[in-house]
Amino acid sequence: MKLNIKKAAAILTPAISYLALTGSALASGSTSFNFCNPTDPNTPFNVLCKQNAGSLGSIVFGVIVLLFIIAVIVALVFLIWGGLKWIFSGGDKAAVESARNTIIAAIIGLVIVFSAFFLLNLITQILIGQTITNLTLPTIFK
Repeated sequence: MKLNIKKAAAILTPAISYLALTGSALASGSTSFNFCNPTDPNTPFNVLCKQNAGSLGSIVFGVIVLLFIIAVIVALVFLIWGGLKWIFSGGDKAAVESARNTIIAAIIGLVIVFSAFFLLNLITQILIGQTITNLTLPTIFK
């Protein structure tokens, strides 16, 4: 794959500028970050924080949620990688086809991961009456 310096500079310059500004904006916020805060239900990763370490089922559910998160991140990385391959293909039909295959594989991977998570959640709800997570959709009005 032939890398065009002007294309790379056009993509990397805004990205580096954005990252340079983001650090200073995040530095101005609160200095304390609590991964698991039992008093605040809106803490990041709250699903993983609620797990009871004494129960085997809750440990298994926590591992399943963690694997789900990792699988989604990997699929999204492949989706971005396919998009970058398409951008840098330079009109080469073989490179465009390779990029298209990468994007299609990433989308199929996301569909499989979400379907597996949905089916596993449905099966555990039917068999043991407990869901893997208590996912709630965000609402506009309260």
